[in-house]
Amino acid sequence: GCSNAQVAKPDTQPPVAQSTSQSAAQSTPSKKFTTADVAKLKWIEGTWRGMDGDKPFYERYKIEETAMIVETLRADGSVNGEPDRFELKHGEFGKDEGDERSAASEITADYIQFVPAVPGKGNNFRFERQSNGTWRAVLDWPAKADKPARQKIYIMEPWKP
Repeated sequence: GCSNAQVAKPDTQPPVAQSTSQSAAQSTPSKKFTTADVAKLKWIEGTWRGMDGDKPFYERYKIEETAMIVETLRADGSVNGEPDRFELKHGEFGKDEGDERSAASEITADYIQFVPAVPGKGNNFRFERQSNGTWRAVLDWPAKADKPARQKIYIMEPWKP
């Protein structure tokens, strides 16, 4: 409503460069999330198409009270495999278990930042709401001994099978 009108400025972009390179690299999952934080992700609900090079891929996102369900779809709209579930547990919002676990370090009205729950295992990724009805998935891999740091960005557009 009106109480958060100053906070959400849909036409301004979060400062991607600084936050991605510095804070995301050291950030750790937050343990303070609530169902109100999960509700901020309603903007990501829907069916989306992204392009990986020249190959399209399709995903459906659904927000429940304590979860975000991500289904991979085929080109005809049918579900392909088991969905990913990001769940709110003990104040942490994430998916998978053990070393592979990713969890959110920050949730705002316009983006969610995920980091590896075990530092150095896996990559950082964030979903950023755009003002034109699309959103960006920004994936960051830290530098390793044999590889430089790299980033991949997918633009997710609304899609109807």
